[in-house]
Amino acid sequence: MRLKVFLLIIAVLITACSGGKKQEQAANQVKPTDVEVTKIVLSDIDDYYTVPGTVEAWDDITVPSETSGPVTWIGKEEGSFIEKGEPILKINTDNLQANLNSAKVQLEDDRKEYLRQKNLYAQKSVSQKQYDTAKKTYDLSTVSYQLALDEFNKSTIKSPVTGIIDDVIPNVGEYVSPGTEVARLIDMSKLKIYVNIPENDVRYLQLGQEVDVYVAEIGGDKNIKKGIINYISVVSDPQTLTHKVRVDVEMDKDIRPGRIVRVDIVRQSFKNVMVVDMYAVIDKDGQKIVYVNKNNVAEERPVITGEMVGSKVIIISGLEPGEELITSGQQFLTNGSLLRLGE
Repeated sequence: MRLKVFLLIIAVLITACSGGKKQEQAANQVKPTDVEVTKIVLSDIDDYYTVPGTVEAWDDITVPSETSGPVTWIGKEEGSFIEKGEPILKINTDNLQANLNSAKVQLEDDRKEYLRQKNLYAQKSVSQKQYDTAKKTYDLSTVSYQLALDEFNKSTIKSPVTGIIDDVIPNVGEYVSPGTEVARLIDMSKLKIYVNIPENDVRYLQLGQEVDVYVAEIGGDKNIKKGIINYISVVSDPQTLTHKVRVDVEMDKDIRPGRIVRVDIVRQSFKNVMVVDMYAVIDKDGQKIVYVNKNNVAEERPVITGEMVGSKVIIISGLEPGEELITSGQQFLTNGSLLRLGE
């Protein structure tokens, strides 16, 4: 009987030892999870959004004639670039030229008489009245000459702006009168782009704010221009619930009216913050957690998140700069999981 009990005890001990070895072997056979990590650093990030817009000329200007006569000369053709003050066309005004010549002769005669009377008056050889009459005559001649010169100058119609000649209306030899439209110009001294901004985003905009205007394909960096917000509508469109915003751009050879561009507008700028990929943050039992690498072992860490910026999220607390955040393979982890870092 005692022998049977002894043998039973030996059997139990052998079984226990065998089970322990199996558990130990099973533990040794647990494979680490392949993960990738990113070191946490403090950085700056802009929260921005992109809206499309169409480039428009600053203004569409019609130029009238201020005098009458036949057109004798037309400068540049339609579609040509023209500088402010550059001639568009000329009108034959022989009568104005004659009036100008006559006014010039009269001015010179009256100037000489005035100077003579002035000299005599200084010598007390003429009366005050004679001197005053000569001065008044000279002053009137000066005004008459200036008026004649102004009228003559109107025979050359010049561009009031820098831009594009969209149309020259009369032909050479055609008679025009004061008020007749002779040219249409597109003011290119500046350009404007209208974009529609959602109501929720208008609060981030300010007059004078600088924005990026992309005039090339999406992602092209070499054709980024700078624009300035100079108008924000007060009332939103009742149908689209957007506000009309005007972005002004300096004249540029790469931008023409009618071209479709995209405008990047910054909502907010965040400085010196911890920013991580949003997919590194996991929702677990109503709490947001991440996993960090601690000597090739996963450590579960609850975090408090802030603003979303595209596919990134700002971490307010729960992480420290320098820690290694697991950014790939985290969905397969639990606290204490063994890790194998990717190359």
